[in-house]
Amino acid sequence: MQANQYDVYAQFLLECRKVMGTLDLEKLAYDEEYKAEFFSRISLSADDKLFEIANLVKNELDSEH
Repeated sequence: MQANQYDVYAQFLLECRKVMGTLDLEKLAYDEEYKAEFFSRISLSADDKLFEIANLVKNELDSEH
């Protein structure tokens, strides 16, 4: 993972916390049902910036599996 990816993840987590509260990073990385529900909630309730960051993170998680 590159340094700029850490910045994206940090920004993503901060913004998600505003929308959803805490989240389970382990489940987000490995539980497909949790991940699908999480990104669905983000897409329904988030602003455009967070939605774009969520797509970047989702693509990264999907490429790791």
